[in-house]
This record gives sequence, C-alpha cells and structure tokens, in this order.
Amino acid sequence: MYYELALISVIVAGAYWGQFFVRRQPHGTPTFGIMQLAAALLCGIGLYAHRVASAPWMGVAGAIGLGAGACLLLIGPLVRAVARRFAASERLGVASRLLDIAEVLAPGSGVADEKALIGAMKEIRDGRIEQTVDALTAAKDRAQPDARLAIDERIAMLYLAAYRWSDAITHAEANLFGAIPAPRPVTEGEDVPPTSLRRALGIAAPVWVELLGAYGRTGDLDRAARMLAKLEDVCEGREDAAVWIHRARLMFLALAGRTAAVEQLVEPRQARHMSVAARTYWLAVAHEQRGDRAAATAAYEKARGRSRGRPRELIDQALAKLAAADGIPVKLSEAATEVVARVEAAPFPAQVRMPRHPRPLATWGVTATLLLVAGAITVFVGPTSDVGVLTRSGALVRGLVDGGEWWRIFTCVFVHVGGLHLLVNVIGMWFVGRVAEELFGTSRTLALFGIAGFAGAVASYLASSAGISAGASGALFGLLGAVFIELTWHRQHYKTAWKRGMWGGLAVVILAQVGYGFLYPVIDQWAHGAGLVAGLVFGAVLSPHAPWVAAGRQLGRAIAVISAGFMLTSGARVARTSIEDSFTRLPRIVHNVGGVAITAPANWTNDVELAEPDGLLIIAVKREPVIDLAGQMALWITETAPTIARNHGFDRIDPATTKVIKLPPGWEGVELIGTFADPMGYRQPYRLIVCGRAFGDQLVTLVVHAPDAIARSAPGYLTRILSSIKPS
Repeated sequence: MYYELALISVIVAGAYWGQFFVRRQPHGTPTFGIMQLAAALLCGIGLYAHRVASAPWMGVAGAIGLGAGACLLLIGPLVRAVARRFAASERLGVASRLLDIAEVLAPGSGVADEKALIGAMKEIRDGRIEQTVDALTAAKDRAQPDARLAIDERIAMLYLAAYRWSDAITHAEANLFGAIPAPRPVTEGEDVPPTSLRRALGIAAPVWVELLGAYGRTGDLDRAARMLAKLEDVCEGREDAAVWIHRARLMFLALAGRTAAVEQLVEPRQARHMSVAARTYWLAVAHEQRGDRAAATAAYEKARGRSRGRPRELIDQALAKLAAADGIPVKLSEAATEVVARVEAAPFPAQVRMPRHPRPLATWGVTATLLLVAGAITVFVGPTSDVGVLTRSGALVRGLVDGGEWWRIFTCVFVHVGGLHLLVNVIGMWFVGRVAEELFGTSRTLALFGIAGFAGAVASYLASSAGISAGASGALFGLLGAVFIELTWHRQHYKTAWKRGMWGGLAVVILAQVGYGFLYPVIDQWAHGAGLVAGLVFGAVLSPHAPWVAAGRQLGRAIAVISAGFMLTSGARVARTSIEDSFTRLPRIVHNVGGVAITAPANWTNDVELAEPDGLLIIAVKREPVIDLAGQMALWITETAPTIARNHGFDRIDPATTKVIKLPPGWEGVELIGTFADPMGYRQPYRLIVCGRAFGDQLVTLVVHAPDAIARSAPGYLTRILSSIKPS
C-alpha cells in the first residue's frame, strides 16, 4: 500500500510541477520540468505493473521513477533549504558544497543561480568585487537616468560590505553626493508634503549612514560630523528615521571614543534591533578610540565569540592592530567636538522596533503535541500500530462512543496508527500549518485545526465503515481547504503565490488525497471530506481580508480557546479511563447466539457470532450434545477453533506463553496468540481464548478473539462475559 501511495504521489506531483516548469521555465530551461514528467511517467508504469501487470521491467521502471521523483521533489529542495541556512550564517563553503549536491539531485531547478549568488558573497567576503562592480558599471551606462543612482548606491554598498572604506568614499564623492538636487526653499506659510529621506539627503539613508562610518574609520571625523549633523537636521521629528539616527550616532560616537554615550546607546532597551555581538563590537570600538587598550581587547574578544564569517575577520583585524600599537586616544577637531556635544545633549532617538516575522507558534505547538502524544503512548501503553493500544489511547471506537465516551471525538485527532502515519501527518502539519499560519495568524490557525478535526471525527463516527479511526488528517485537510479558499477568494492579495503555482499545487494535492481514498478503502474518506469542507467554510469566515475581519478575529480566538479546552478535558478523560471501565459502562443485555445465552453490551451485533461493532471482540460459540467430552474438547481446541480463527484472517496461530484470562469454575481451555497483517501492513496480535464447559448433557464451546492489549488490560471483563454464558 505504501509503495503504491509513494508512486501515486510522484505521479501527481511530478505531472503538475513538471508541466508548470516546462510551461513557465522560471530558470530559463525546461530541463527540471521534463525530468519531473519523466519520473511521473516511470512511476505510472510501475503503478500499472504493481496493480495490473506483473512484468519485471515495469517494476524496475517504477522503482527508478520513484527514486528520481524523491530526488527531484523532496531531497533536492531539502538540500537547497539547508544550503540557504548555511549561507545565511556565512558558512559559504558548506553552502556551496551542498548546492553542488542539490544540482546533481535536481538539475535545472535554479541551483546555478544560487551558486552564482554564493560566489558573489565569497567575493564580497574576500574583498574581490571588481567583477561585480564592472558589471554594474556597464549596466549603469545602459540604464535610464532615474535608475543610475540606485546602481551607484549598490556599488557603494558593495565597497562598504567588503570593508573597502576608501574605495566607497571615492565612488560616493564622484557619483553620489549631489546626484539628487536639493529641495527648493519653502516660503513661509506654504503647505508642502514632507520630503522623503532619500531626496532630503541626496542618497538613500542606509548608504548615507554607512558612508558616515567609512569617513570615521578613515580618520575624517570632521566630514563624519557634518554628515551626522545634516542627518540630525533632516530627520528631526521623523519617526521613520529612528533606526538611522541611532546607528549614525552610535557609529560616530564610537569612532569619537565616547564610551559613556555608546554604553547608553547599546543598552538592550535602546538597541533591541541589534545583536549582542554588534552592541559589544561598537563598545569595543569606543574603547579603542579612547585609548583604553585593555577594555577594547576584552570587548573585541567577547564580540568575536559571538560572531562568525566576515564580521569576525573585521574583529581579528582590530585585535591585530591593538596588539601592534599602543592605545592612542583619537583627537577631535573643534567642529567634531561641537557635534559630539550636540549629540550627547540631544534626547535619545525613539526606540527602534524592527518588524519581526511572526513565529508559527500554532504549527510548532500542534506538531510538538502530536509527537509528545505518540511518544507517551509508546512509552506508557505500547506500540501505536496495535489496535488494542489505540483503543486504550483514545482512538475513535464507535461502539465506545455510543456508550458515552464522547471525548474520543476529540482525542482521536492526536492519535496515529504507527510511525509512518504519524510522520506523514507531522510533515503535513509542518508545511501546511506554516502556510496557514502565515495567512490566518496563530489563533485562527488553531481554530481551523480544531474545528476541522472535530468535523472530520464526527463525520467518521456517523458515516464511515472503517473499524477504528485516528489521525490528524481531517484537521490537515481543513487547513488545506482554508488556505485554498483564502488564495482563491482574495487572489489580488496573493499574486506572488499564484505566480509560483501555489494555488494549482493545493488543488492537485486535494484532488490526489481524495483519489487515494477511492483507491484504498482503509483511508477514512469521510474524515478527509468533512475536514476539507469545514476548512473551506471557516477559512472564508475567518479570512483576514473579509469585510468582517474584526468579528472573525474574535470568533477565531473563541474557537481556539474552546477547542483547546475540549482537547485538554478529553485527554484527561482518556488518561483516567481504563479499557475495563470503557467496556463495563456499556449497557448489557442477554444475547442468544446459536442456542447459547451470553450477557454482553447491547450494541454488540448478533449474526452467527457475537461481535463488538468495530470488530474488537468476537465470540464464536457452538452448542452440541455431550458424547465424548474429552474428545470433543480436544477436537475443538486443536482443529475447530483454529479453523474459525483462520477464517477470520489469522495467518499465524501459536500457543500463548502466559495465560492472562482466569476461566470461571467449570470451564476448561487454552489461550492462543493469533496474528494477521492489517491493511497498513502492521501485524496485529490477538489473544484467542479457546474453551468449553459441559452443562448437563450439553457442551458449550467457544473461541473469543480479543486484541492482546485489551485482553491484558481487561481480563476481569472477559471473565465476567464467560461467567454469563449458559445454554438458552
């Protein structure tokens, strides 16, 4: 089953994304798309061979397609993602090697562009940027006049990023200063809109501030002072300039050796947008410029321990400079001293609050809960692939819900059948949940997960023919539906997602999952469908772009809180309710099975055999006259009962090593362990209680099929059922 699902996944994903990359060619070549289409075709051949034909070469083709699809669709993108992480932390060598691997796994997928970017980053780190500068200069000659300033700013920032201060200053003085004409004077009483920082300064504020620092590093503190004074004048009363005022003051005062002022500026409350390493570095610069060699060395060492890559090289240069020369305080001119006094007397700039990308707390929380629940079940109850363990752990067992255990409607969402089922849903939650949370926010994502999971469980309880249901698939379908309706209904807000094919990808995933349900009846299609519908409906209701957004936000919070409350309460009920309690609370009646009276729960079915509605417990019974009691019992134990068990699908029957069921007085028998492979491939161990008793001239023989975990957890319950049996 899992092999076929993997083949179908590659067929669906490879076909969709293959045609997407062939048609759009976002990387300038259709190679990546053609390879995905080829992998999908090979997997199609393999699926045909697995289900219809039996040609060995077709099976080989399917295996090749599956491997290629895994590399193109999964492993290659994952390696690229890891490479980006290393590149962000300036571990460019590791990133480059990982991209080499990714290019082999997924050729034509745009890895070459990322490798070129890594190469450019290496050049900047090593100070070798001439090739990039030459390319930008050539582009500048061909560019429109309004684009030339941006190119010159980029060239200056390249020099600054490479710590080539003098080259940056030379380029700026030749191409940037005076590039934008100063705004015309404003007459008294004239109402004019505020001038942008770029127009007021002549260049972009980040470039201005970094050039200020470059002048200071090259010893021209007078020019740095004039630039800071102009920045202060231009930014007076502007809330959008707080970050540039803070950085410019910090750089200038540090290069002027004003340690007390720098200490105030790098306090965490004033510099929350800065890393600890950056704050410590600028304090070290201030100590160095003041001539305090020991304090500067200590601060540099501390900053170095928290830095890596190019910043660490800059710190190493400063440490080498300190080691080679005595600390000499910087001398300030009268103009620079005046600016220092002005800045130190000025009030602190507004606290800089840099926008942070919201963390996917809902995704993290749900994913962690799924893993913790699975771990707790495995440690304290048993393997989650065991049907008896699932019953004890809160899976959806319809017969027990009928008996009053309503909490299974909620807890079944967090219980999974085996490790692979858990892995698939955890991966799905990790990816789909983060997309949903980016669109809807934390509380509404939790609300969507809760309401879709509840809807899926209710639909499964009411309509599904499956025995036991468990898993978060219905809730995940709800998140898929919510994302789908949000992207569809408010398309104008998500143009980038549409260009990248996200909408079509979601549609294909949804249709493919629905198709799986028709191919494999063991998949609970009702839970998937109800979760999807709930996600579509509540995705529209809770949309952040709907006209009723405020009411939707409050509704989402309320649903999230209610869902969490029900989940916690239900989890507590599962922990406090034993298997024996679950079955004992069911109302009982006397069933007449083949002339034998058995007192058992009223909702058990009586059709030749007495069976629990979900097939957990089955009692096959036979009544016959006593002729040769010993011979009849031996025949029942050695031949008839095992035959009945094999007819129920048990492919292996062995004697039980220990007896767990205490037979009532007068009963004799043995216990066997029967196992079979369920539709998901897991071996299910059942305890078979084979026994009999003579009632006068009548012999009653029976075999009870019970999951071994249930038999071990509720032996007294089974003993009571046996005690109630008698000829009717």
